[in-house]
Amino acid sequence: MAAIGTGRGPAPQEIKSFVGRKVRLELSPGSPLGDSLVGTLVGTIDAADGLVAVLEPEGRPGARVSCHYHYIRAIRPL
Repeated sequence: MAAIGTGRGPAPQEIKSFVGRKVRLELSPGSPLGDSLVGTLVGTIDAADGLVAVLEPEGRPGARVSCHYHYIRAIRPL
């Protein structure tokens, strides 16, 4: 499957479609989380200022990392 959101970034609905799957989030420059995140997308939050993706990072069972969707340039299933 090709990456989704390689232009302006994936739409919130596209991100939600990956809940429960292992993914790589490719993040925009300046993101406080680095260049990318790899893990299982465990859920999303519909916040007042947009969608927040919640990941369980690879190699850190039980941990959670949240990322606002405006930082997400692409989401790739793994």
